[in-house]
Amino acid sequence: MIDTHTHLYLPEFAEDIDAVICRAKDSGVRACWLPGIDRDSLSAMRALKHGDESYFEIFAGLHPTEVGLDYRQQLDVIGEALSDNIYKGIGEIGLDLYWDSTYRHEQEDALRVQLDWAVAQDRPVLLHVRNAYDEVMPLIRTYYGSGLRGIFHCFAGTLGQARELTAAGFLLGINGSITYKKTPQREFLHQIPLQYIVTETDAPYLSPVPLRGKRNEPANVLLVADCLASLYEVSVEEVKEQTEKNARCL
Repeated sequence: MIDTHTHLYLPEFAEDIDAVICRAKDSGVRACWLPGIDRDSLSAMRALKHGDESYFEIFAGLHPTEVGLDYRQQLDVIGEALSDNIYKGIGEIGLDLYWDSTYRHEQEDALRVQLDWAVAQDRPVLLHVRNAYDEVMPLIRTYYGSGLRGIFHCFAGTLGQARELTAAGFLLGINGSITYKKTPQREFLHQIPLQYIVTETDAPYLSPVPLRGKRNEPANVLLVADCLASLYEVSVEEVKEQTEKNARCL
């Protein structure tokens, strides 16, 4: 298994990061991908990467909720950082209209800039979309055929959107939210071939049932795999093997 989206560099893990990593490895998590959220996250991710080169892959990007009046300055720093091949992709980027739409125009501009980087540099993206699928789909469609690829992290779209995005070559990131009874994607996800699914936690957020409300961590991705096995009516081992293969191919 691979946890394709975890924020282990955040303060929530400062006191026990070594134990968290040990539990992940003991649970069968063979790699963790760390998405950046702003310029300040770059050094923290690099520190984890240097502590265990083969276990972590790191990404650099400006998260939509971090977009403000200084977003161009933030992008300048992140863009310069991406000249270093230590970063495997660009993320976490996207649109988020859940909390505040004040900087919607700036969010869209930042997203286009970073998607252009991804195409030019042939790097995958980790996309965050919250309460904004209707707004992001027209933008993403302009990149079809460009070679843009990546993961729609914490996928929360419709079946139609899932089919369109996977047909365009994107993967869907599935985390603990799939274990929640009221999650709409539980009803249709099995209609999307497993070859387009990857596992993630978004730790420290979105802990799966029965740990909901507690700090999430990569070891809990096993509970996501268990849920996917039930939804797809396949073995947990098949879920582990296929989702890891999907992530590594990306």
